[in-house]
Amino acid sequence: MRYAIISDIHGNLQALQALLADIKKRSVDTIVCLGDIVGYYPNPQKCIDLIKKHVDLCVAGNHDYAAIEKINTSNFTFYAFAAMEWTKQNISDKDRQYLASLPLSVEQEQMLFTHASPARLGQWSYVFPDNEEAVVDAFNNLNHKLCFIGHTHWPSIMVKKQDRITINTDSSIKVKDNCTYLINVGSIGQPRDFDRRSCYAIYDTRTVKLSLIRVKYNFKATQRRIKDCRLPLFLAERLEKGR
Repeated sequence: MRYAIISDIHGNLQALQALLADIKKRSVDTIVCLGDIVGYYPNPQKCIDLIKKHVDLCVAGNHDYAAIEKINTSNFTFYAFAAMEWTKQNISDKDRQYLASLPLSVEQEQMLFTHASPARLGQWSYVFPDNEEAVVDAFNNLNHKLCFIGHTHWPSIMVKKQDRITINTDSSIKVKDNCTYLINVGSIGQPRDFDRRSCYAIYDTRTVKLSLIRVKYNFKATQRRIKDCRLPLFLAERLEKGR
């Protein structure tokens, strides 16, 4: 079985379309979305429609729940808050019903799929590779061989063997029986690791090969749409820099 795992679309239609086209070329059996379909960018409805059409499994992100006021936005940055207020006004009741139906996690075979840290689901804890406490906490709360997450917009493959945790620097690895894995698949719609290309993961359960894939998209078209919708210009500028 070949899985494509995507996350953090954030209403960026051009990025999502390019990524789905890339997935189509790779003989994938199942597409899993780790949430944050909406927020920040100007095509929430069309992104929801594409996710509903093409994705087999989907969990909720904090922006998805914020859009339906299932969580508050008091801790959002100014730009996230402004974009979320716009998003709330530009989704339908049908969209809200879909976002409300999304669970916090999904289990499949030996894998766990969730938006943020597997520790205390629903608290939306970030797991950055350089935050040792957060990484250890995530692994200590993990009961699956592989856990796929998003949320930070920063792709990484973290590996635990016995009591030692390492950060794998390769974009493609073989999964080993004696290790546990925490994989951040990065972001489709708003990369923040200084690479403006979208990122997602493919995992093949037969070959046990895990890869992080980068995809170019027309970010300038997204920038134009941001300006047309009068969303904060910073949201457009950051796409070009991947930050």
